[in-house]
Amino acid sequence: MILDEVTASVAAQLDDQARLGVRIVNQGDVPETGPVHGGVWVQVPEATAVFVDLKGSTGLNSRFGAETAAHAYNYFNRAMAVIMNGFQARYVDVQGDGLFGLFSGKGSRFMAAACAITMKSQVETVIAERFRGDVSIDWQLRAGIGVDRGKLLVRQLGLRGTGINEVWAGTPVNTAAKLSGVAGPNEVAVSEKVFADYQQSAKIRQRALLWSCGCEGNARGGGLDLPAGRSEYLWQSIALTGNLGLDFDHAYHLRRSWCQVHGAEFCEALVTRQRRKG
Repeated sequence: MILDEVTASVAAQLDDQARLGVRIVNQGDVPETGPVHGGVWVQVPEATAVFVDLKGSTGLNSRFGAETAAHAYNYFNRAMAVIMNGFQARYVDVQGDGLFGLFSGKGSRFMAAACAITMKSQVETVIAERFRGDVSIDWQLRAGIGVDRGKLLVRQLGLRGTGINEVWAGTPVNTAAKLSGVAGPNEVAVSEKVFADYQQSAKIRQRALLWSCGCEGNARGGGLDLPAGRSEYLWQSIALTGNLGLDFDHAYHLRRSWCQVHGAEFCEALVTRQRRKG
C-alpha cells in the first residue's frame, strides 16, 4: 500500500512539473531568496562562490563527544558566516560542517577573494586559538577554502510542510566545494579561471592579491610600497589528482595569511582598488 501511494504521488508531482514547465529569468545579482512559483528559475550570469569546510571534523563527535563537536561547529560556522556577511555576500548557506557564500555585482570576485583570505587568517590567528583555549582538547580547528565563479540557476524546491530551500544549479558552488576539499589545512584553493581574473586585474589589486609585503610582520609604513625584491609570490599551481569531475587540471593554492601589519591595507586595496587612507 505504501509503495503504491508513493508511486502515485511521484507521478502526480511529475505531471504538475510538466504542466508548469520551466521559465528562466535573468537577474544581475544573486537573489536573497529563490522564486517558488510557476516553474520560474532565476539565472545569474556571473557569480562567485566561496566554500569553506571544517577540516578533520569527521569523527569529532565520537572522539571527543557531542558537546565538543557542537562547540566546534558553533565557533566555526558562526564566525565564517559573520565574515561572509562582513564582505557583503548576497547569500550564505550552512551545510553541516561547511558553508558557502555567493557574491555578485561589480568587484564581487575581489570581495570574494578578500573574504576567503580573511577566513583563512581569522581561523589561524583568532578562532582556532579561542576554541582550543575554551574547550581544551588536543585537536586543531582548521579550514579548507575553495573559490570558483560562473553561471548559476536558483529556485526554491521542496514540499510544503517538509521544508522548502534554495537549490543552486551550476558549477560554481560544486566546484568551490571540491576545491575546499583539495585545499590543505588553512589553505585557499581557486580555479584556473578565478586565478586568471587575479592576474588580469588592475595593478593595485594584483599587488595586493598576488604578492606579499615581504616584511614578515616587522616593517612599518605602507606595505604596497615595499620594494618588489622583498616580496614573495603567494600562489602555487597544484596538479589536481583523482576523479574530481572538474573541467581543469590545476588549481592555485594560497598558503599565506594577511600580514598582521599590512593586512588591512592589502585587503582594502583588493576590495576598493584604492590605497588605504591614513
